[in-house]
Amino acid sequence: LIPVEVFPAIKYAAMIGFGLALLGGLLGSGTFLADAAVMGMNAGAALLTALIAGCILVPILLPFLPGRAFAVKGMWAGLAAAAALMFYAGTAGRIPRLEASAWLLAIPALSSFLAMNFTGSSTYTSLSGVRREMRFAVPLQIGAVVVGLLLWVASAIVSGGGAA
Repeated sequence: LIPVEVFPAIKYAAMIGFGLALLGGLLGSGTFLADAAVMGMNAGAALLTALIAGCILVPILLPFLPGRAFAVKGMWAGLAAAAALMFYAGTAGRIPRLEASAWLLAIPALSSFLAMNFTGSSTYTSLSGVRREMRFAVPLQIGAVVVGLLLWVASAIVSGGGAA
């Protein structure tokens, strides 16, 4: 099941990452290419982290992740993966704090959304339970991603395109 979810998600992540790199290039205070490269690399790392957490870690660790809902399981996997990425990027001095805050919101939300794709392949989900979970989780996921993107834009403006 993992490859069935990963390959389509990679296409969307690549398109979104390219769009975020272009936006980062436009928002930064340096040259377009330098700002696009820095912001694009950070965005790409964050999107890849969310994809790995939601499409790979969740199905592998499914019985061990806390919570019954796949959205909750995906959120925990995404939070752990985001914390690991931010620890690595923070200790390497590669990411401004405001941008790190943005990704700490967006990565678990994206991971949670991707994890919900596995509900149909589980033996312990029902259609009514999935509908209830989606009614609750999807608005929260959208809200977290929107706030994360706003923080990311603010970080690009404040820090001059991702330069720490």
